[in-house]
Amino acid sequence: MVRVLFYAGVREKTGTFEKRIEGFSGTLAGLVKLLEEHHGIFLLDSSQGEGCEGNAYEGNAPDLLSVLIIMINGRHIAHVGGLDAFVSDGDVVSIFPLVGGG
Repeated sequence: MVRVLFYAGVREKTGTFEKRIEGFSGTLAGLVKLLEEHHGIFLLDSSQGEGCEGNAYEGNAPDLLSVLIIMINGRHIAHVGGLDAFVSDGDVVSIFPLVGGG
């Protein structure tokens, strides 16, 4: 089972803190696709800026990564392969909104 944890504004948008995905093994992009197609959890929408229309996993990776921080087992995806990172049974994917302030 892969656990997907949603934090702050992402939690508010998805309406849940955690989604458990049984039997998934594949790329992070595939997991995002699965969340969108089978669980109704859309991490991007057209209100988040130009170029965000359509599915997050089809050509919108820069947009996805410009509005979210995604970690696999506590490591930022920039260090484990980006959206091509492999996710499998036992992994925890954490998704945070970017936070700015001063």
